[in-house]
Amino acid sequence: MKKLSDFFYARTNGYLVLGLLALQFAFSGAILPYFQKQFDPELNRGLMDLSFGFSAERGYQIIESYGENGRAVYLLVESLIDVVYPIIYTLSFIMLISFLFKKNGWEKQRLAFLNVIPIGGLTFDLLENTGIIQMLRAFPERVDFWAAFASNNGLIKWFFAGITLLTVLSALGAWGVKALKNR
Repeated sequence: MKKLSDFFYARTNGYLVLGLLALQFAFSGAILPYFQKQFDPELNRGLMDLSFGFSAERGYQIIESYGENGRAVYLLVESLIDVVYPIIYTLSFIMLISFLFKKNGWEKQRLAFLNVIPIGGLTFDLLENTGIIQMLRAFPERVDFWAAFASNNGLIKWFFAGITLLTVLSALGAWGVKALKNR
């Protein structure tokens, strides 16, 4: 884990962070909404990916509401787009945390490994996607195992997202305090 953590510390810089964040915002602000409108035109049916857990019943209601064409698009999104996007946001947050920790002089501290905590989110996001893909492939048959698998992995993904966000905010706040003290 230390080697991986050090790898990112050695490569982070402000331009890379800004570039990755711009790419992340392009995905979340344009690419993903474009595809979501293909299977949820009114954006009111819900996404299992953005749920803090869901029952098998709710998951299959969402899938059914998309219709046949919508399910085909959602399967494509889950299989392709929602594999690329987690990689992008994971790299964005790893590099952002690494950058902020370096600015704070924390890259050699005991908790320096927190820069790679977003990899936990990536792992469980991809597992969640696997469950959703299996639900879509089996539809109209219900395989409640895959619904529970997707939901549980999604909950763990959100746990890692929360830790990542707290880490970013803590490091950003510390950097701000440091900048004010050095004025």
